[in-house]
Amino acid sequence: MLDSKHLHTLAAVISEQSFEKAAQSLFLTQSAVSQRIRQLEETVGQMLVVRSSPVRPTPAGMAVLRHFRQLKVLEEGLFEELVPVDTTDFVTVSLAVNADSLDTWFLEAVREISRRERVVLDLVVDDQTVTHEYLRSGEVQGAITSAPAGFQGLKTHVLGALEYLCVAAPEFAQRHFAGGFDIQAAGSAPGVIFNHRDRLHHDFLASRFGESAPSPPLHAMPSTTSFLRAILDAAAYGMVPRILAQEHLNAGALVNLTPESRLTVPHFYQHWTLQSALCERIAQIILGTARKRLVPLPQGSSIRDATAGADLPAAQPRFRG
Repeated sequence: MLDSKHLHTLAAVISEQSFEKAAQSLFLTQSAVSQRIRQLEETVGQMLVVRSSPVRPTPAGMAVLRHFRQLKVLEEGLFEELVPVDTTDFVTVSLAVNADSLDTWFLEAVREISRRERVVLDLVVDDQTVTHEYLRSGEVQGAITSAPAGFQGLKTHVLGALEYLCVAAPEFAQRHFAGGFDIQAAGSAPGVIFNHRDRLHHDFLASRFGESAPSPPLHAMPSTTSFLRAILDAAAYGMVPRILAQEHLNAGALVNLTPESRLTVPHFYQHWTLQSALCERIAQIILGTARKRLVPLPQGSSIRDATAGADLPAAQPRFRG
């Protein structure tokens, strides 16, 4: 039986990426933290963390962390049965979410979760193609992703698709696309991406021009607000969720460069099959909110709710004419 104090210490070291910061968060000395980690490593017979700066977990360390997270889920479920419902304690739930969902529809789910549950959310924000990695590592209890992972112990729900439009400010469009959205203009005009993991711009150009798709100069702006501001200020063109773009299109502040086509990105919510009743209620709130705001998944992309071992098709962006 692994010592719960040792497991809690490992989680703190991995979360804080530092023995010193973990010691501060646990109100322990750094030597006490180091000793607990050494004892846990001796128990399992493997190194659990790499003593680098920042500290990072080994594969064995992530497996032990995942075990600890699942134990916490079982404890939460037990205390939910034992503790009176009028408790004033808040429970922390960790979720991974992509920035576009956070800035378009997810805050509606946060509002509903806060209204119904005594919960504080610890959100990890990253590209929707990699959020499932936080779930695999055990860092979060649920993840919104565009590429549903198929590893064991997960349940997957369809949320719908987020539509993206290729837009620019009228001044920018006149300057760079006066002759239309052709391969030369698309490759020479500066674009904007969220970060270097963001493939939407490249995927859209590939859908338009195939193997000859150009590689335009690209700003990288890891903030949805700054991303949109750069486009509104005529500094770039880019892929913006319709939910964010529509108001500016209606006002004439943006123009749709390719009104005949748009990109739709499937979104899924994944969580561990083993979860507390609280996490199940949160999952249902997220599903209900997303299905009101996102468009139905394009025909042929549908995926049934899946548990461990089920076949999950690769979810790719879909392009509509």
